[in-house]
Amino acid sequence: MENKEEEKIIKKIEEFFKVPAHVADKVKNVVEKTKKGYILIETRPPWDDSVGHWTRLPVAKMVFWKYLKIWELHWMRASGRWWFYGKYKTLGSALRAIEKDRYGCFWG
Repeated sequence: MENKEEEKIIKKIEEFFKVPAHVADKVKNVVEKTKKGYILIETRPPWDDSVGHWTRLPVAKMVFWKYLKIWELHWMRASGRWWFYGKYKTLGSALRAIEKDRYGCFWG
């Protein structure tokens, strides 16, 4: 079971990347807690309108290092491996870096 702090972080990330209501049936951004952090995942329904599972594309991984008091941000390469993107003092600054996507790592 998630603790209150984890729930708060997940809600903050999901709210930051919430899609507009008029496309909510076509794309959703969800967050999953992992052993080492949080993963932002873009989900979409089957492309051919068939019934089935939505596709899942990992966008970013955020890890908080308590002893350093920093957030580490990672992006997924085409190889399926996470690569380091940067360190941030706050979760908000990490989320803004994903949104800005200066190098086209997160949203393509």
